[in-house]
Amino acid sequence: MTLRSELGEVKLIVDHGQHPDSGGWYCPVREAWQLRAHQKITPGFAEKLCFTATATGSYEEAVQVASKWAQTLDDSTLHALVQRMGARAEEQAQSRYEQAPQERLPQRAPSTLGVIMVDGCQMRYRGTGWGKKKTNEQRVEWHELKLGVYYGHEQSAHTQAGRGMLMDKLVVSWQDQAMELGRRLNWEALREGLGRAQNILYLGDGAEWVWNLKKDRWKSAVELLDFYHGSELL
Repeated sequence: MTLRSELGEVKLIVDHGQHPDSGGWYCPVREAWQLRAHQKITPGFAEKLCFTATATGSYEEAVQVASKWAQTLDDSTLHALVQRMGARAEEQAQSRYEQAPQERLPQRAPSTLGVIMVDGCQMRYRGTGWGKKKTNEQRVEWHELKLGVYYGHEQSAHTQAGRGMLMDKLVVSWQDQAMELGRRLNWEALREGLGRAQNILYLGDGAEWVWNLKKDRWKSAVELLDFYHGSELL
């Protein structure tokens, strides 16, 4: 078995065999290390690479940072790793959302005002033609990333210069249908105390899906059009 670590390739001689009942082939070491089929990167190395990818602005930049503490790595390998980890995280999220949310800090006093903010932005993604020298497929694709934020008003504060800031907030993002963003944002916000908030404020821009989502999930919330988008129409 050959695995790739931050120090290079590591070759291990391990036992494997066929299960007498199921007939499947198993490797005890891979099972103990929770390695998936065909996984070629050690769990520790994979964790460091994924953290580096989330802390940088692109796969190319992440590779440059990782090259300071690991051997040569290409951005396609990192991209494939992030995709696999993202799929695993999505499986865990779906399993979590099937359960009723339990408030994270039930001993905390209820918020006088819970604030929900929803918006969307265009994000650049790799297309099906990425990395190909000659192709009729798009190398770059743009998709709308839908974002939701929840926080209790008591978490708002100001810096010494007077700039507004939040001591704590919840952020949820989703690339597909708006209703799924609403399901996830509502579930996570309930864990943060939305269910006990005395009042709810919903802030959004002029996009139709933003207000349809509000009607679907938070009908009783007070609506507020953000100043920037409102002023654009005047």
